[in-house]
Formats: sequence, structure tokens, C-alpha cells
Amino acid sequence: MLAQIKPSRGTGPYCYRLHGQVFQRVSPLYASDQHKESYGQLYIFDSSEATEKRLSNNQNCLQHVFEKLDFMLREINPFAQSYLQMHRLVQEHPTTSEKMVFLEDKNLDMWRYNAPTLCTEVTAIFVGDNGESPANRDVCVYPVGDTCQSISPLNQCCDPMTYPLLFPRGECSWNTGMEHVEERRTAKRTRVTQLQYYAYRLSQRNGFSILHNSGRLFQQYIVDAYVKTEGSRLHFLRQNQKDLRIELYRGLLDALECRAHNENI
Repeated sequence: MLAQIKPSRGTGPYCYRLHGQVFQRVSPLYASDQHKESYGQLYIFDSSEATEKRLSNNQNCLQHVFEKLDFMLREINPFAQSYLQMHRLVQEHPTTSEKMVFLEDKNLDMWRYNAPTLCTEVTAIFVGDNGESPANRDVCVYPVGDTCQSISPLNQCCDPMTYPLLFPRGECSWNTGMEHVEERRTAKRTRVTQLQYYAYRLSQRNGFSILHNSGRLFQQYIVDAYVKTEGSRLHFLRQNQKDLRIELYRGLLDALECRAHNENI
């Protein structure tokens, strides 16, 4: 996640604030000479080497905590397994083009795209001579190159990849096709909106919640969710001007502004 973070003033409680836009990006499979290995790139190393590299990037953290987190994610996180599987495919097929693809439909036959056996729930590794990925997919990770690739905030894999500690099992988040449970559906409302999804995620319930006990990371998640939701709203307004018929309200706005000016409101 990339954003212009504005630190709080004074000595009060920590408060996560940002200014401007928020970006979610995924790095290439391999690091470049200008950038150290980080994030998903570390899963292609063995656990001890990956821990050493994490400590060099985060010198104030505890080594044994890193070791436990690394072991846990390698065991249960499908994205960590996808990075390692992609690295193996690159080594086995050095002359072909491999890409990691986030699946939009889990019911598709992923074996057509050489899906790895360990992470068939969320991703597939596409291998092709021409480098073209399957249609209707979000390609997010490339094996070579020096630039990061952006992830769409509408992609259901965006949250679990941005916050692996909040979603250690790679649980997919909201997507445009998410439907209400049958008892909540109406004739006009069959799908869950982005706002409804995050409202559900942020609700407090009985029992332990990783999300509500993640401290500062929880604040970042809330701000990120708010920005995504507002961004989707603005995008909808921009793309549906004709349907909204905004021109019909211009006279009303002009009248209200004129009245406010005359009455010094």
C-alpha cells in the first residue's frame, strides 16, 4: 500500500492519517539491483534467509516473531505458496513467459492454466509461449521487470495481499459479484455493496477478532477501506453522468446558491 501519510502532531494517541490518493501495488517476482527483496519476493527463499532479509528491513522487530509468522504464512497462506510455485516454474521453464493470475471465478477449470496444486483456491500460474494471459483475468505479478504492477481495488485479492497478517489464510474480500444471503435479498438488491461489506467486517462481535486487535494496522485498514469505498462512488458518478441526468439539477443548484448569496447564508 502506497500513500502520503501525515503523522499526528503532539504526543496524543496514535492516529493514522493520509493525504491524497492510495495505491495498492505488487512487486515483480524478483528484486532489482535498486530495491531490496521484500514482501512476496521473500517467499522464494528458505525461511531462515527470508527472516534475515526481513530483519535488515525492520531492525526494531524480534527475530523469533518473524520466524513464527514466516512459518505460519508458508503453511496456510495461498499467496505465499503461489510465489514459491511461480519461482519453481520460472526455473523449470526459463525460455517461456510465466504470470500469476488472480482468478475471478473459482469454479473454472484452473488446470487449463497450469494451476499449482497448493494454491488453486485464489491464483493460477499461466505459462504460455506468447506471454498472453487467459481472458477476463487480473494479471498482477510478473517474473521479470523492475516496475511494480497496480492491483485494482475492486479485486477480491487486494485486501489479503495487502494485509497478509489480517487475512493469514488468504480469505478473499469484497468483489462486484458478491451476493446477499437469501433472506437479505430483494427484487432490486441482490448484491452486497462495498460499503455494506466493510461495515460487516468492522462490526464488533463476541469472540476474538484479529482485525480489531491489530492496533495501528487496524487503523490503516479502516482508512484504506474508506478510500476504496469513496473512490468507487466517485468512479460510478463519473461513468454514469447520462443516467444520473445531472443537467436537470443545475437550475436547482443555481437557485440555491443565489438564495444563499442574497441571504448571506
